[in-house]
Amino acid sequence: MFGNRNDERLPLQRALEAAASLKPGSWESVESLAVLAIECKGTPEAEQLYQTASRAAAQLKAGTYDAVRALAWLSRAGRELHAVSGRGGEP
Repeated sequence: MFGNRNDERLPLQRALEAAASLKPGSWESVESLAVLAIECKGTPEAEQLYQTASRAAAQLKAGTYDAVRALAWLSRAGRELHAVSGRGGEP
């Protein structure tokens, strides 16, 4: 179910690899990248993941449950990564 059971890599490393194999520009990729950006907060990869998710989301058609969920995660990632003086939001 989760690939090679003998994989000794950290779950985050495996998640980053799995996200890279998702269909670019899909709601699944937007949501996954946003969640990973939150998880990577404080690392150089966090902002790159957030920006990639944001660019992908800007080009997708909205109006589905999946779209709402992915955009909510993207909003949360923006808040978590760009919080200023206790106030979050996108830059």
